[in-house]
Formats: sequence, C-alpha cells, structure tokens
Amino acid sequence: MSGLHGFTAALACAATLACAADGFAEIAVSRQTSPGGLAFRHVPMPEETHQALAFAWQDGSAVALPGKEALVALGPVLIMEGPNGLTRSAVHEALLDLQAGINLTATTSLLRGSLSAPAEKFAEAAKILMRTLADPALPENRLAELRKARAEASWQAAENPETLAERLLMRLVLGDDPYYRILTAQPAIFARIERADIEAWRRNIVIRDGLLIVAAGPLDPAQAGAEIDRIFGGLPASGSRPAPPPPTPHGSGKLVVLEKPVVQTAIALAGPTTVAFTPDFMRANLAVTALSGGFYSRLYRAVRERLGAAYNISASLQNVDMNVRNLLIHTAVANDKAQDALAAIRAEYARLLADGVTAEEIDPVRARFATQMSERMRRAQELAPQLVTLALHDFPDDFLATYEARVRGQPLAAINADVRARFPPPPLTTVVVAPSAEGYGADCVIKAADEIARCD
Repeated sequence: MSGLHGFTAALACAATLACAADGFAEIAVSRQTSPGGLAFRHVPMPEETHQALAFAWQDGSAVALPGKEALVALGPVLIMEGPNGLTRSAVHEALLDLQAGINLTATTSLLRGSLSAPAEKFAEAAKILMRTLADPALPENRLAELRKARAEASWQAAENPETLAERLLMRLVLGDDPYYRILTAQPAIFARIERADIEAWRRNIVIRDGLLIVAAGPLDPAQAGAEIDRIFGGLPASGSRPAPPPPTPHGSGKLVVLEKPVVQTAIALAGPTTVAFTPDFMRANLAVTALSGGFYSRLYRAVRERLGAAYNISASLQNVDMNVRNLLIHTAVANDKAQDALAAIRAEYARLLADGVTAEEIDPVRARFATQMSERMRRAQELAPQLVTLALHDFPDDFLATYEARVRGQPLAAINADVRARFPPPPLTTVVVAPSAEGYGADCVIKAADEIARCD
C-alpha cells in the first residue's frame, strides 16, 4: 500500500481520475545496459529525493530441493544479517545514518530485493548491499535463533482458528507437497535448514545470469548503471538453478469441519483458478474486488449487513507460484450464525459465476484501482518493485503509462467471461472450525488438525 504519501492528492483525484491519468503518463520506462553489461530498466523521476533499485531472480529451490522448504523463510533473513566484518547492529546503524533501506525476500518462485536511499547517499548504501550479497556472514547462532523462533511462531499461529482453517484448506487444495508446507509455514520445515544449505543456495541463485533490475529515481541511466555494476558486477556469472515441479492444486468441493471450542467460527473456502498474470489480469482482480473489496461488495453486504454475522470478510487471488493462483475466501463469524453465513457465501459465489458482475459494481472499483495505482507510482521506492513484478511476467514497458486506459477499457462482458472460464466452479472446497459439526452436512468431520489427511 502507498501509506500517507500523496494522500491529499489522492482524495482530489478520486472523483475524476484526471490526476491519475497525468501520473500514468509520466512513467517513461527505458531499457538500458550498465557499463559492465547488466541489463536494467530505468525510470527517470527527477523530482524524487530518493533513488530506488529493485531486483529479482526466478528461483524454485525451496520447492525443488527435498526437505529445504524453509529456504524461503530463513535464507533471505540470514543474508540480511549483513556481510562478514560487520555486525547486524553496525549495518542497522549505517543504514539509519544514510536514511537507506535494504530488503530481501523469497517466495516459492522468486528471490527479490530492493534498495532505496537519498540520491546523494545512494553509492554508500550500494556498497553495503554489495557486501551483503557477495559475502554475507550467515551467523550460525542467528540461524539457530531463527529456526526456533519461526517454528514457535508457526505453532502459535495455528492456535488462531482462522489461520488453522486456512492451513487445513491448503492441505486439501494443494495436498501434502512443498508448496503447501511453504505457504502454511509448517513448523517441522525450519529444523531442516543448515548454514551450508543457505550458502549453497545463495551461490547458485545470487548471480548475474537471470538477474532482473529496475532503477527509478533522480539518477540518470549512466549513474544508475554505475551503481548497478557496483552492487552486482562482482557476483558469479552463473549457477545451478534447480527446476521445481509445478503445483497441482485441485478442488474437491468437500466441506470439512474441525470440531474445536472456539469463540467464533472460522470459515475458509478455496479453489484453483486458471487466472494468468497477464495485462488482462485486472479483469479477475476487478471481479474479486466486487465480490469482497469494501463496504459495498457482495460478500460484505451478505455476511455483515444482512446477517450481522461478522465484522469483515475477504476474498483474494492467492499466489501459489508465479503462474498458479487459488481463489481464497475467509472470515470469522458468530457461532450461532455460521451456517447461515456459509450458505450466504456459497450463494453469492454461485451468483457471481452465473450472472457475473454489473457495471454499477465495477465502475467504482475501476476508479479505485486507477487512484491506488497512481499513488503507488508517485514514489520510486514503490514504483521500482512494481515494475520488477511486471517485467518478470513480460508485461509491455508502457503498461503503467497506459494503466488508467487499460483498467477503464476492460469490457464488462470480458470480465464476466473470465470469471466463468477461469474461476473454480462451485462448490468451493471448504473448511470450517466450529464448536460442533451438527447441521453443516459435512463430508468429513475431524477432532484434530492432524486428521485432515483422511478427508482427502
């Protein structure tokens, strides 16, 4: 999200989108090559005080390497402890002095990072990132702390009924595979990672080959290229990147109830989509937002306004990897209204597939999308990562410059056609965590989470 930057301007734009259109037009992406031969995309933002750099590698190591799912969670964090010769506190203090930020995260498909700093201090911040990527300390004691902390956090999170319902649901939809274990942060995966695993992973992935880079801010292409060479030029040219098996989500349509004494009933529904991340991805996103994206969305009205059963309900397209997404709906509702709430959710979803969305529902969502995107593009620190995401999926370089026209121009018929063709058919696979299974007509009832396998 964009935070408070430009909030007043956003309010002024919300009604007409005029300033959003102007903001989009200012995004000029060019393809450049550093003096050392590294390709990058460059966006000039001469009015910005901060220079931003975003970068990514495609990587499925955590899925492909047996038992190494926790590379996603532990690897980036341990690298970001800092380089040899500097303590974590020393790195933190140096970045504070520079007013700089460095970030590194991983998913089932990607390792990605970012750097931002005031333009006049960017070179010094770049040196810290260079040393961190090329020669990280990877302290053993910190890894031990991380393994324990992440496993404990996972156990504690499972005490929350909503989290538990979603984890059980992912087990049904994905099966007991690496994607499931990564996305649900299964506690057992953390103990299997050693320092040598992270070092081998880093050497194979943090390389020049396949590196995607976006620079946004006041530095011109020559200045940005020099800093890119400083950071990445000394990395190995290539490595051995393992190929992961693709996820194979499925939708059984079963209703599973876990009987557990809970204050509120947790309801989670999901199914696999065939929604691809292309320039037309916004069609599915528009429909999901109309289904559950604020006070006027269908599910909000059905579950909160008509039933008074919950404060909130959410629907989203959940990334499994770069190419596969599940539709996920989840909420927590009053125990005595849970069965009615589940029936209402199912009815609204069936109506979405049968009748589609209306222009009255979609037009306000279009306006919101354009305004929110305009806000995200005002700052280099948010624009650069956004462009990396688009570049990873081969979006055209002018996608953001033409975003407002694209979102406004999506035909309603095409949106509804995508919903019917790409969303999972009802009934969605469902998990309910409730005090009793009575009255749900469940296909499978369990008393403990570890019984979920018998519900496949």
